[in-house]
Amino acid sequence: MKKKQPFLQKHLILLLPGLALVVIIGAVWFFYRFTVPPNKFCNVILISIDTCRADYLSCYGFGRKTTPNIDSVADMSIVFENVISPVPLTLPAHSSMLTGTIPPYHGLHNNHNYWLDGSNITLAEILKDNGFNTSAFVSSFIIDSQFGLNQGFDTYYDRFEQQNSYTIQNERQGGETSRLVLEWLEQHKNEKFFLFLHYYDPHSDYQPPEPFASKFYDNLYAGEIAYVDYCISLVIQKLRELGLFDSALIIITSDHGEMLGEHREDEHGYFIYQSAVKVPMILKLPSQRHSKSIKDAVGLIDIVPTVCSLLGIRVPAQVQGEDLSRYFIQGYSSKSGKEKYLYTESLYPTKYNANALLGVVTNRWKYIQTTRPELYDLLNDPSETNNLIIERPQEARILQDQLRQILQLTVRKTQFDSKIALDEESRQRLESLGYVAGSIKEDFEFNQTRNDPKDLIDFHLSISKANSFVSQKKLSEAKSLCQKLLLQHPDFYEIYCYLGKIAFQEGDKEKAQAYMLKSLKINPGQADLHNHVGMLLAEQSKLKEAVDHLTKSLRLNPNQIGVRFALANLFERQNNLDQAVKCYTEILIIEPEMAEAHNNLGSALLRQGKFEQALEHCTKALEINPNLAEAYYNLGNIQFQKGKFEKAIRYYEKALALRPNWQEALMNLNIAKSQKDMP
Repeated sequence: MKKKQPFLQKHLILLLPGLALVVIIGAVWFFYRFTVPPNKFCNVILISIDTCRADYLSCYGFGRKTTPNIDSVADMSIVFENVISPVPLTLPAHSSMLTGTIPPYHGLHNNHNYWLDGSNITLAEILKDNGFNTSAFVSSFIIDSQFGLNQGFDTYYDRFEQQNSYTIQNERQGGETSRLVLEWLEQHKNEKFFLFLHYYDPHSDYQPPEPFASKFYDNLYAGEIAYVDYCISLVIQKLRELGLFDSALIIITSDHGEMLGEHREDEHGYFIYQSAVKVPMILKLPSQRHSKSIKDAVGLIDIVPTVCSLLGIRVPAQVQGEDLSRYFIQGYSSKSGKEKYLYTESLYPTKYNANALLGVVTNRWKYIQTTRPELYDLLNDPSETNNLIIERPQEARILQDQLRQILQLTVRKTQFDSKIALDEESRQRLESLGYVAGSIKEDFEFNQTRNDPKDLIDFHLSISKANSFVSQKKLSEAKSLCQKLLLQHPDFYEIYCYLGKIAFQEGDKEKAQAYMLKSLKINPGQADLHNHVGMLLAEQSKLKEAVDHLTKSLRLNPNQIGVRFALANLFERQNNLDQAVKCYTEILIIEPEMAEAHNNLGSALLRQGKFEQALEHCTKALEINPNLAEAYYNLGNIQFQKGKFEKAIRYYEKALALRPNWQEALMNLNIAKSQKDMP
C-alpha cells in the first residue's frame, strides 16, 4: 500500500516551482532596482570625513544632535553600524578606501615616506575608464597629489590657499572646500561624474568656527563634526537644486576615528582599538527612500567592489573587499553567510623598536597580535577593557590563524615602489600637522620577543609633544622634554634630531652639528638631516665632508633639486667643473624648463671653455625667464671671451638694468668698453 504524503509536505512540493519563480522575480527586481545600467546617468559621490568616530554622529547614537543633515541622508540610506578601517592613519586608510585593498597589499603603512604606487588601481581609474568625469577636492596636505591618490582623477584639487590669499596652507576648512565643490557642481551638472570629497576639520587641533565652538564648547571634537555636517549640507542642498540628488549614489564615511584619551592615546595612529578604527558608512542608493541598518562587520575596502557592482562594472581582480549589495535585498539575513574577518594594523610602534599591532575583527571578536596578544568580545565589551586571551585561548587561536592566512594571501610578493623620500618642505608640513617623522618597519612576523607597544605609549605621547614644541618653536620646552626622553631611550635617533634642530635655531651651530651627526650614526637613512649637516659643513669650508653628506642625501631621495643645486655649487667651489655640469644636467632631466639650471649650467660650461654649449643654455634660460639678470651677465661673459665686446656691452647693460648695483657686471662692462676702444 502506497504511503500517503503528509499534507504540508505534499503542498510544499507543489509550491516549490512557485517559490522558485518568486526567487527569480525577486533577484531580477533586485538587480533592476539596485544596479545602474551602464547607459543610465548616475553620479557617484564619496564623502570622507577625516578622523571621524562613528559614535559621534547622532544617527549612530551620539547623545547630542551633532549631524542633523547627515541624519537626514541616513534616513533614506543603508547605514552600516560596524565598519572597520584597516589602519588609523589618513594616507594609507584612504589608499584602502580608494583601491579596495588592505595595506599589506597596496604597500602604504604610514603618512610619512609613502606614496600609492601606480601598480594599484583606484576607484577613480575604474570609473574614468567607464566614462565618468573624475574629480577630487581634498582638504589636507597629507593626501597631496605627490603621494599618489590622484591616480585616475581628471581634477585633483589639493591647493590649500584660502580665498583671496596665496599663502601656502597645510589644510583647508570645510566651508572653503564646500564652496569650491559647489562651483564645480554648477559647471559639471550635465556630466556623469565621480566626486571624491574630503573634509579634514575633526583632526586635531579642534577649533570649530562659530556657532559650533560655542554650542559645543565642552566638546570641541563634537563641534568639529557638527561643523562638517553643516558643510556637507551645502553640497547636499546643491545636489537637490541641480536635480542630481535622487539619481546619485552617495557614500558618507571616514578614514579612521580618534582615541580621545581612551587607552591613554589622545589622537590616533598608534593603537588599533575600536575608537581609532570603527568608522561610519552611510550609503544612499539612487532613488532610495527608506533606511536600513546593517549590524554585520564590514570594511572600508568594501566600498570599491560595492560601487562597481551597483554600476554593473567588473571588479578588478586584486580587490580584496566584498560586494555589499547583497545586504540591500529585502529580508536578507547575514546568518546564512560565512564569517567575515577584517584586517586592521598599526606599524607605528615599530618606530620605537616595538612590535607591530596586527588585528582581525569579526562580528563579535577582535584579536590583536603583538608581544602580549589581546582578545576582546566586542558585543559584551565594546570599550575593549577586558582582555580574554587567557580565558578564551581556542577563540584566540582561530583568529590568529585567520590573521596569518590574510597576511599570507595579501603581502605583496612582487617588488614595487611604495616608498618616497620627502623633501624638507614636505616633511615640515606633515610634522606641522602632528605627524612625527621616523622609519617604521614593515614587520608582519609574529615575534613576541620585542617590546609591547602598550609599554611605550607614554614615550610615544612625549615624542609627539616634542615634535609639536619644535614645530611651534617652543624651544625651551622642546629641549627640556628631549633631555628627559634621552634618559629613557638614549638610542632613539629622533631625540638627537630634535635637539640638533633646537640648537640650530638657537644659533649654536657646533652643538647642532654634533647632535645631528649622533642621530645619523643611529639612523643614517635621514635625507633631510644629511642636508642640514652638509650645509653646516659647507659654511665651515669643509667641502669634501659637505659633498659626502649631500651625496648621501641624494641617494636617499634623488628628486631633491635644491640639494643638487647646493651640491653643484660645492663642486664649483672645489673647481670640479665636470661634476658641477653633471649635477646641473641631472636637474634639467627632472625639470627641463628651469631657467636657473640652464643658466648655471651655461656658467659652468663657460668656465670649461665650451662657449657654444654655454651660449645655448644661457639663451634657453632667457627664453624661459626674460628677466633673469644672471643669464644676461653670463651671455656678456661669453661674448667677452669670444672678443665680441659690443655684444658683451649690450648684455652687461641689460643685466645692470635688472640689477643696477651689481658690482661684477659693472666692472666687466667697464673692461669691455675699454677693450672695445683699444686700437
